[in-house]
Amino acid sequence: MTAEERRITLSERVYQRLTRAMGEGETIDDVIMRLTSTKLFGLRRRGEVEILTSDDRTLSVSVDQDLCMGAESCVGIAPEVFSLDENQLGRRTSTEPLGMIEVEEGTVESDKIIRAAKSCPYKAIRVRDAKTDDQLCP
Repeated sequence: MTAEERRITLSERVYQRLTRAMGEGETIDDVIMRLTSTKLFGLRRRGEVEILTSDDRTLSVSVDQDLCMGAESCVGIAPEVFSLDENQLGRRTSTEPLGMIEVEEGTVESDKIIRAAKSCPYKAIRVRDAKTDDQLCP
């Protein structure tokens, strides 16, 4: 395969993310593997997590796995936050089909996270303001 055949096109956001990670000593291979593995790592993150949003809010987000039925509305709105393990849906032993992806600080607006949570028809996602402890959703 020639160098020309290996060329890929990146969005500006992805390019900036790669550049920042490489500046921290990672190789391109390391960065690509980490970023493409985000979904798998995210599925391991269950329970409550705090997310520092791009509009300087700290939101505490949790998923009630007993309520999640895999509608994926949250994934459609905020795929950089939520990830669905389709292999777990519909199984009697399925306890945690929905996971949260490791979110880089300041990369997602709080409104997007709240919209994603509100879109859940099963009200399985809880969002609260970590500083004021106000319940934002549901």
